[in-house]
Amino acid sequence: MPIIFIFQLIFFSELKQSYAEDFNLFGEAGQAYSIEISIGHPGQKLNVIVDTGSATLAIASYQRPDNDKYFHLKNSTSIYDSGQEIQAQYSQGTWVGKLVSDYVHFPSMPNVTEVRCDIALITKSHKFFMNGSGWQGLLGLAYLPVGAWGDNVIVGSWLDSMDHMLNKPMSFELKLCSVLGITNATHYGNLKILDDQISNNKSFMFRTPVLRKRWFVVGVLSVHVMSDTMSSVASKLKTGNNATYTNKTQSQSIYEINEGSCQRLNEQKSIVDSGTTNIRLPDDIFRQVVNELRNAAQTSNVLILDEFWYHGEAACWPEPQRWSLPRLAIHLLDFDAENQYFTLELPPQNYMRVVSARNNSGTGGSVSEFCYKLGLEAGGKETVLGYTAMEGLQVVFNRSAGWIGWRTSNCGPNATISGPYNTSSSLLVRCQLIEPLSDAAISIKAAQWTLFVISMVALGVLVYLLTPCIKMLIMKPLPRSQQISLSQAALVEQEGT
Repeated sequence: MPIIFIFQLIFFSELKQSYAEDFNLFGEAGQAYSIEISIGHPGQKLNVIVDTGSATLAIASYQRPDNDKYFHLKNSTSIYDSGQEIQAQYSQGTWVGKLVSDYVHFPSMPNVTEVRCDIALITKSHKFFMNGSGWQGLLGLAYLPVGAWGDNVIVGSWLDSMDHMLNKPMSFELKLCSVLGITNATHYGNLKILDDQISNNKSFMFRTPVLRKRWFVVGVLSVHVMSDTMSSVASKLKTGNNATYTNKTQSQSIYEINEGSCQRLNEQKSIVDSGTTNIRLPDDIFRQVVNELRNAAQTSNVLILDEFWYHGEAACWPEPQRWSLPRLAIHLLDFDAENQYFTLELPPQNYMRVVSARNNSGTGGSVSEFCYKLGLEAGGKETVLGYTAMEGLQVVFNRSAGWIGWRTSNCGPNATISGPYNTSSSLLVRCQLIEPLSDAAISIKAAQWTLFVISMVALGVLVYLLTPCIKMLIMKPLPRSQQISLSQAALVEQEGT
């Protein structure tokens, strides 16, 4: 075996051991990050995808041809079966099932209290479970009602149940580390549940507002390939816990936000979704970005066929690739001011995804193969920042305060963050974004609309009751007895005709 591979294997073996206590998220190439969960009494351990694109805890309750691991309803003594049917539809796949509730806890997070919550037991699915996937369901961490539905059924979420039991809102952090080395296709990470007071520590963190508390809808202002002059000056290596940032003071924008592109990126919605693999872009912006990456690869004398760039096919080499492609910039609206933004700067290790790594050097006759796929895809009119955009970063989701925080990580690709940058006018207006509203503001607006509706109904009833009086006031005055007589005569005459 070549010395370089021996060194890499030793290095990444030691690295894995040093981080082993932190890792509770795992996933094979092309699959999202999953965590082990224990459901019911006695506990049944299953693996579920950590999904910020839905709000339902959904678990397989039947044996699949490619996976015989599933939840056995009859083996839990603590389960409650509501008997209600529910269903869900995702960007890929659908399922039907029934609503139950049971106790849930996470073996890798002993400090997180066990809680009873709603669970969707999947009884039938179509293109939902991937062939050979090592997971049996998903843990939805978004806002309600993004999740399963049924006739007159409200399916609660695990995180809402946790908030209710603790009587305080909780946040969570995703630390996604990607693969541990260029010869490995398994990715690792860590999920932490945080008290909101802890997550509100804003030091060394860039925050973007959640514009709509349904999915984690954010303002993506631009996605483009960075030139050498635009690349971060402080594209530094990350060591230990000393995460570095390009800039923590406000400065004038070095990139002009294009209103047309910005509006197209957010035309349908822009969400942060850990259950999606790739960065999904509107069709025209996808093609523009990929054209630039393709040209950069050709300039670097890297031969990659168009099927890789535009059709999602894998490209393979007999040795692992060390990419020298440009960084990808994602500009996000800043939480602190509507005329500010910050930039996620993703190296090629983020978007040139490892999908298989077979190192057969020195085994005699077998050929090594290392395959990659592009971590970008066309998405019609929507924008999705899948986990590809989060690797090499620590991402905090504060649901109650309505923001997502980003900071660099001590593992994964060398992703950096720069900003905040000032612009001359409101980005909410220029990009036609939905202005974020606090929970208090939403409650006030709801109360105002309710009061308005009640007032209009009361006014209508009052007008209806006063109509006879108004008619009498505009008629010629008559003696009381004659008014009654005429009124009665008119009614009888009307009935008789």
